[in-house]
Amino acid sequence: MAKEEYKQLSCSDIGMACGFQVRAKTSDEVMKHAKTHAAEAHGLKEISANTEKKIKDNIKTVSIDVPEKK
Repeated sequence: MAKEEYKQLSCSDIGMACGFQVRAKTSDEVMKHAKTHAAEAHGLKEISANTEKKIKDNIKTVSIDVPEKK
């Protein structure tokens, strides 16, 4: 297995009682998935600037094992 860095966010990271977690290659991809999740699961049609900043501030870089390419 090889190690790769991904960006990660969980709803619980921003104080929500929710098990949602997303990993993606970029912070922009994480934000896209987080906004979709917020709308579908939490009914947030718009995300305030304050909440968007909170989300961005809590995106972490994680190292995960991925299969090696042959």
